[in-house]
Amino acid sequence: MIKKSYRPVQSILTLAWPAVLEMCLHTLYWICDAAMVMRLGAREASAVEYAASLLFGVIAVCGAVGIGVNSLVARFVGAEDKENAGLTAGQAISLGVLITLFLALVLGLLGKPFCLWALKDERTAVLTVEYYYATLFSGGILWMLVLVVNGVIRGMGNTRVPMYIALVTNAHNIFFDYVLIFGKFGFPELRVKGAAIATGTAQAIGLAVGLGYLLLRRRDLALSRSSFLPIRKPVIKSILTVSYPAGLEEIVYNISRIISITWIAALGPISFAANTATVAAESFSFMPGYAFAIAATTLVGQRLGAGKADEAVKTGTIATVMATAMMSGIGLVFFFFPQQIMRLFDPPEAEVLRLGIACLRIAAVEQPFIAIAFTLAGALKGAGDTRGPFMASFISSFLVRLPLIYLVVFVLRLDVTYIWWVTALQYFVTSIIMVGRYRRTQWQQLAHKPSYAAETLS
Repeated sequence: MIKKSYRPVQSILTLAWPAVLEMCLHTLYWICDAAMVMRLGAREASAVEYAASLLFGVIAVCGAVGIGVNSLVARFVGAEDKENAGLTAGQAISLGVLITLFLALVLGLLGKPFCLWALKDERTAVLTVEYYYATLFSGGILWMLVLVVNGVIRGMGNTRVPMYIALVTNAHNIFFDYVLIFGKFGFPELRVKGAAIATGTAQAIGLAVGLGYLLLRRRDLALSRSSFLPIRKPVIKSILTVSYPAGLEEIVYNISRIISITWIAALGPISFAANTATVAAESFSFMPGYAFAIAATTLVGQRLGAGKADEAVKTGTIATVMATAMMSGIGLVFFFFPQQIMRLFDPPEAEVLRLGIACLRIAAVEQPFIAIAFTLAGALKGAGDTRGPFMASFISSFLVRLPLIYLVVFVLRLDVTYIWWVTALQYFVTSIIMVGRYRRTQWQQLAHKPSYAAETLS
């Protein structure tokens, strides 16, 4: 029986609405970025989509540390253990710095040869390399640390600050997209490179704002110099134990995504541009899915840290129902008004618009399944179970998505709309697996804080 002092719906909405606005801002950035680059042509749009998917996909794998620190900090906050909450935050940020330095080296060395090998259209490949390196070295690599810092802040039960960070970074990005892509207000016309610089510098600004907030509120987490250094092996081990399945999930997702878009690119620039525009439009619907997943991760973690397993499982269930209702409504908008949405991108090729409208209608079908998959995964991550979401992603990606996309592109030689039917099936399979995992979870056994606390402070 949930006590009156804890109101799950109110608590979910309190955390979810800033996350929804944050996702709105990210979506606005993506829409504006895609729309502006699309005006340069199909090859330019394809180059930006491929380079961004590759670069930020790899960073997101290591950024799974943010998921681990979110879960652990939330557990300690629920247990009112400020010392270990601060220690977890500091150690995660230090780990993030080391990973960022390593990524900068690896991505810098391997990006160009991979892009030139993967993309057969020479002009698209050259543009992709240009965008990739301009983004990486103007600040894009710092997104790794942004993910970790946001994970700490959300674990504290604060989703407003990540929203404010998104507001600042996206305003910067959209303004400088316009200025640098098209050469406005006396700036040079940098086209694809301008879009990259706007994106990269936005990440640097986001990191500065996030770190500034943690320093201002360091007493809330008992955050001090000793929280960062020296490295504490028990803490790092606990962070990695929770994070590495989430990292594997990101690896599976991004390998699947990179392979998929490489195969879709084989359909030609028109089909690839239509797919890019549809992905950007569909990102509207991801907002509640991500937002309720974030709320579920934080609240489930805090309820379990406080020893209240019944409240934890009820919170996850309610968040899933709310997300499914909202995303289903957005799906109806996609189905009945696809032309109006796709015209926002104003592609110069009429065939891009036609294919995009057809793909968006198919995307409407998958919305409730995305909601279930995202939110239940968030709830399980709050409980420290990152293996379940990883297994669901692995099965749906490598046993469903990739074999069927290969069949569509290279065997049956169908158009890009069939790719979206494959995606709908993928999310259906993922949601079924996640429901089963959630129902089998032994919640009472999880109602305790992480075990490294005693040995770390002794």
